[in-house]
Amino acid sequence: MKRSWVILLGGLLLGFAAYAGIYLHGTATQRSMEKNVRPELTWLQHEYHLTDSQLAQVIQLHDAYHPKCAEMCRRIDDQNAKIQQLLAATNTVTHEITKALAEAAQLRAECESAMLQHFYEVSRAMSPDPAKRYLAWVEERTFLPDYGMGMQ
Repeated sequence: MKRSWVILLGGLLLGFAAYAGIYLHGTATQRSMEKNVRPELTWLQHEYHLTDSQLAQVIQLHDAYHPKCAEMCRRIDDQNAKIQQLLAATNTVTHEITKALAEAAQLRAECESAMLQHFYEVSRAMSPDPAKRYLAWVEERTFLPDYGMGMQ
């Protein structure tokens, strides 16, 4: 009986050690990226094979764009809140609602234009082939043809 417990415990310990080893090996890249100064951008360096100077340029571009993006998001949120107030006050499309919707559309267009400009600037910091892959990646995830409104 004692021998069975030793075998069972040994098997469990061996299984745990194997799991830990596989887990640590499988997550080594992600864990090393988390230790970098800007882990949210380090994946770009890994995925698009950026040099340290290219990554530094991307970080600089990101830092310059971030406040503009935050301000644009704030303006869009304010406009959306205004539209919600107008919609709550009536059950018909008024001139004010139409105007507010047009202003919201204009804000979204400005935001998308600024975002696209930022993506192009980031791509210019990369080598040509990775830049093409990056632009294809952001286009696929950012400028969806149906904006999520397609039928399933």
